[in-house]
Amino acid sequence: MSVLYLLSKGGNVRKDNGRLIIEKDNQLVGRMPIRALTSIVVGAAANISTPAIFACLENNTPIFFLDKHGQLIGQLANEQTAVAIIRQQLACLEDDTISLQLAQKVITEKIRNQYRLLKGYSRTIQTPLLTKSLKALKIERQKIDTAKSTDSLRGIEGNCAKIYFNGFGALLDNRTWHFKGRTRPATDPVNALLNFGYAFLEREVRIVVIGQQLDTRIGFLHSNNDRKDSLVFDLMELFRQPIIDRFVLNLLRLQIYRPKDFIKTNEEKYCLSDEARNLWYQKYEDYMEKPYQEYDGLSPRQLIQSKIKSFQQKLLSYERA
Repeated sequence: MSVLYLLSKGGNVRKDNGRLIIEKDNQLVGRMPIRALTSIVVGAAANISTPAIFACLENNTPIFFLDKHGQLIGQLANEQTAVAIIRQQLACLEDDTISLQLAQKVITEKIRNQYRLLKGYSRTIQTPLLTKSLKALKIERQKIDTAKSTDSLRGIEGNCAKIYFNGFGALLDNRTWHFKGRTRPATDPVNALLNFGYAFLEREVRIVVIGQQLDTRIGFLHSNNDRKDSLVFDLMELFRQPIIDRFVLNLLRLQIYRPKDFIKTNEEKYCLSDEARNLWYQKYEDYMEKPYQEYDGLSPRQLIQSKIKSFQQKLLSYERA
């Protein structure tokens, strides 16, 4: 069972007997049995025919409609299925033991990813700062299993972020890039590129969370309130280092971007120039669709889909009290 993402301009889905015909710019992309789908996610620039919509509803296959920013604006779904998943999310959130376990899993993987990225570069870049960061991350990681609350976990996460980005700066040419740590809004070009990348990552994660019929608002690590889609921000933590930070480092270390590609605003903040943004779109899509050995032959986009699907299955496996 899989999710069909229909997001590209010119994308079209129509019904042919018990199958969906997937096209792009009037060219056949593939065929898929409706019964093989768990859901369909449709973007603002794509199209799904009315007979296809009827067939999906008859087979209890939910369809989610997103705006151009990746935000959910409506859905056609079996409400009983949606309510059951939301009830499970809420039950896990309200169970302190389960909620803490889920948050621990996220933080553990995030710190592991931070360590792996720095460790990978330490083979060719040997500096005391990098060695110190790796040692400190190990020490912080050992505290996770004994954390008694999500507040404690958030404290560990904050400490690790400072440690990690101290080491991250050692991976850059300090004659070109003057990176002193994470800032939001961006006060230097490196932070501008990271912020831009994380905005793209949020969209990627949000789309997959919706496709897996999870409620974006009910998370376990970040605070739950009406202004923040906590689950999206929770699951983003799994992909910041292995996908976005890795990509940004490659762009900077290969000198695909230079300081001239960034603009300093009147508010003393940095952002990409129009030309640099267009280059990002091209490089980013190529990167997100390419399979990599370190992702077990998956592309970064497929990695996100696989891990969030596994999270959903783990979440649904917990028994409600």
